Amino acid sequence: MSGNEDWIQSPRSSRVWLLDSMKALGQFAFIAPIHRVKHWNPTTKKRNKCWAKEAECVFCKNGTPKINEFTYGIYINEMKEVKHLTLTIASHTECQKIFSQLIEKGTNPTDLVFEFEKGKVTTTFGRETNGYLVKETDNEMFVEEKFRPSLTNSEEQKYRWVIPEEIVEFLKDKNGQPITMIDLFLLLKERFPAIEEKELKKYSVKLCEHNILNLVNAREVWI
Repeated sequence: MSGNEDWIQSPRSSRVWLLDSMKALGQFAFIAPIHRVKHWNPTTKKRNKCWAKEAECVFCKNGTPKINEFTYGIYINEMKEVKHLTLTIASHTECQKIFSQLIEKGTNPTDLVFEFEKGKVTTTFGRETNGYLVKETDNEMFVEEKFRPSLTNSEEQKYRWVIPEEIVEFLKDKNGQPITMIDLFLLLKERFPAIEEKELKKYSVKLCEHNILNLVNAREVWI
């Protein structure tokens, strides 16, 4: 099966995407995506950049809903050309979970080819939303490591998320504050009902250091 058989490609950029129920193959060029925060206007159906980090953001002032975009570089065939696929936070969280599991087994996620399917994804809040379902395949890699960007030359690519980024985002205003593991577990259980309790317990142990919330522990060096 050709990796780019079903990918839709932009004629003006390196962006690729799928329509509902479509499937295609892809190999990640790196595991840390570019994260952008945008505002979604449901009336105009347009996305606008959030300027909050750089200046006053008129969209924030107007209460325009925010969305998080995570853009990954992928190979869709053997041509060694990096294409860009944007994921929602739900799909991004699932990808990071898969990456973390592979790394724990000693496998580099960028050595594998994955199947991408456009469909319904369950968020950590227990809601269904449109996104990409990603699963590992046995297909031979499209691009060998020697032809890919070096992961060791990037500080960001050295890290893997061991705690879902949605949880980190939720807790960021509480970072450094006193909290017990039990209180943290109960807080996460109420906020993220779709995550199994045993996973939430692991996250609570990881993030609660001497009864202080420490979000530095949400990531680990894997290279």
